[in-house]
Amino acid sequence: MKLGVVVGVVWSSRKVEQLEGCRLCVVQPVSSIGKKLGNPIVAADPKNIGASRETVVYVTSTDAAEVFDSGFAPVNASVVELVDEVV
Repeated sequence: MKLGVVVGVVWSSRKVEQLEGCRLCVVQPVSSIGKKLGNPIVAADPKNIGASRETVVYVTSTDAAEVFDSGFAPVNASVVELVDEVV
């Protein structure tokens, strides 16, 4: 699991069936102290957790696909939790 800050959303007029109703967030990876790490990524947000400037936990690879209720979606990253604070 990784930390990121939602910095935007991606709008799409067409999506694969598994992503219908799923928001696509632009997430800036950050360290535990909030320092930017690398370039922003696009992460699926099937539970509509992330909002602009919110810190979220996201997963990548096979774990990203398992976040969906159907158990599969063609994604490389997914938002899984909202972060209240980092201690």
